[in-house]
Amino acid sequence: MKHHAAFGLSLEDIDAVVVEDSKPMQTILRSILLSFKVARVRVFDSVDEALEASLAEPPNVILTDWRMEPTSGYQLLRLVRHRHMEPLCYVPILFITAHGTRPLVDKALRAGAHHVLVKPLSPSTLLKRLRWLVNDDRPMILENSGFYNIYGIQKAMDVQAEKLQSLAGARLHHKIATQKRAEVEGAVEKAFDRKNGAREISREGGTVTIKPPQSAAARHIRNASFAAVKTPKPH
Repeated sequence: MKHHAAFGLSLEDIDAVVVEDSKPMQTILRSILLSFKVARVRVFDSVDEALEASLAEPPNVILTDWRMEPTSGYQLLRLVRHRHMEPLCYVPILFITAHGTRPLVDKALRAGAHHVLVKPLSPSTLLKRLRWLVNDDRPMILENSGFYNIYGIQKAMDVQAEKLQSLAGARLHHKIATQKRAEVEGAVEKAFDRKNGAREISREGGTVTIKPPQSAAARHIRNASFAAVKTPKPH
C-alpha cells in the first residue's frame, strides 16, 4: 500500500494539473491556485492533452471537470487509476462540477476520486479541500479489478448508503403514519357529527362551549323571539 502523491506536501510544493474545457473556468482555477502559492499550475483543454503531459511529468494533484468531450472526467479517472499507469495511478483527483448529484458523487468516490467540489467554487472551499488532501493518510490499494483505489472507500460508501436508506425509510414511515392519523381523525370527526348532530361550537375567552342541536321548530321560535325583542313598538 502506498499514499497518494500529494500526501505530506505543503501547498507550496504542489504541482497541479487542471483539466477544464471552459476557458473562463480555466482562468478562475489558475488564479485561485496561484493565490495559494502552489509551485506549478498546468492547464489543459482536454483529457488527452492532460494525460500526455502528466505521463511525462506526473503532477501531485489533478483537478478536472466531470462533463467533457470527447473524453469525460470520469474516463480520465479510470484511465489514471489503472495499475499500468504507475506512478500516475497514485495521483489524487478532485472533481469540480456543476452537476454534483448524489449518484455522481457516489460513482466518483467509488472509482477512486478523492473529492467532488460543486461549481461555483469559492477559493476558501478549494483551499480547505487541498489542506485536507495533503493530510489524508488513506493509502492506495490495488483491487482485483486491476485498478487502484482508496483503502476502505467501498465500505465507507456502503455505510453511508445504508444510513441514507434508513433515513429515507424513516421519512416514508413518518409520512404514512401522518396520513393514517389524519384519516383516523377524519373518521372520528364524521362519526361524532353523525351521532350528535350539527352542534354549535363557540369559543369565547379561550373556553369551548358545545351547544346541543336544536330542532327546526325551536330555531323558528328563537328567531321570532329575537325579532320581537329587537323590533321597536309603535308609539
